[in-house]
Amino acid sequence: MRLAFISTILGYPWGGADTLWTRAAEAAHERGDPLLLSVSTAVTRHQRIATLIKGGAAVVVRDPVAAPPSFGARVRRKLGLARSPDAGLIAALQAFHPDVVIFSQGGTYDLLLHRDLAAWLRSSGTRYRIIANWQEEDPQLGAADLAFIRDAFVAADRLNFVSTRNLAVTRRHLGLPLPNAQVIQNPLRWQPADVAPWPAGPMTRLATVSRLDEGKGIQLLLQALADCGSTLPDWQLNIYGQGPYEAPLRAVAAPLGPRVQFRGHVKELRAIWAENHLMVSPALEDGVPMTIPEAMLCQRPVLATCVGGAEDWLADGRTGFLCPAREAGALAATLRTAFAARDRWPAMGQAAAAAAAGRYRAEEHLLLIG
Repeated sequence: MRLAFISTILGYPWGGADTLWTRAAEAAHERGDPLLLSVSTAVTRHQRIATLIKGGAAVVVRDPVAAPPSFGARVRRKLGLARSPDAGLIAALQAFHPDVVIFSQGGTYDLLLHRDLAAWLRSSGTRYRIIANWQEEDPQLGAADLAFIRDAFVAADRLNFVSTRNLAVTRRHLGLPLPNAQVIQNPLRWQPADVAPWPAGPMTRLATVSRLDEGKGIQLLLQALADCGSTLPDWQLNIYGQGPYEAPLRAVAAPLGPRVQFRGHVKELRAIWAENHLMVSPALEDGVPMTIPEAMLCQRPVLATCVGGAEDWLADGRTGFLCPAREAGALAATLRTAFAARDRWPAMGQAAAAAAAGRYRAEEHLLLIG
């Protein structure tokens, strides 16, 4: 099968949202399928992508526009004379003759930015599949955009969502049953050797593990911890990750003093969970943070806002704690509830590991290329 993988995530290096399509591409390469990859320059530098390219995968590099178009370009666009930004990719696809095109989308409706490409797929009869890695709870979509997305999603060979909630939210947005949709799991990096003993000592250590951007909600967690004041026993928050929102987060965290530590990127899961008791995922919008099942498999309970895939993985009060609203007051209340059950956290971590192991399906990436 001739497969083309197109990532719409152009502004970031290879990350968690790329794991699903990358593993599918690697499996397709292992069975001898010809591949075409369309990614940014930054993503081509990742070792796994570079290995695919070295192994024979064709590549079309697309980078984000760094500056506004020139006056002449704006005039040509208004006159309908501008070259489509998808023209080069369409030409590459025409030459490659894919049996299936697989989109890995940062946002569920990223095809709105690729209308010419979507039109070519439809007119050429090329099958296409979509991976929706992230979803806004309440996006603002005009009538024309809704009509376009409805048509594009109905025509897709298969829609793949990384969480039940994101699929349900999309059905609500579009007012469609989407019978061609399914929920599919991301592959995890967790290995049994990542499990570390329960950390000793009186200090309660919380961890967030994510890219540092506004949508991950770490600023909400910092505000909630400040609101809790002295009602929580002695605690420390370790923030693991890097990203463009680090400076604003440091400013928000400053009044909390040394109880908040920015630890940077730590690759080894065992190193993180050897030090920490509770994973906190305060996301405002998300797909499914892979850090949630990874922490569970490392025998740690998780406190998470009810966005993305949190409810797929967590049982409130048994394997972790679910915060019903994405606001500081609700998160502070959930933190107090969690700390009141602090003596049950080790048992909850054991239950979390058993629940995650029973749910995790490591080979679901093969559904993309079947």
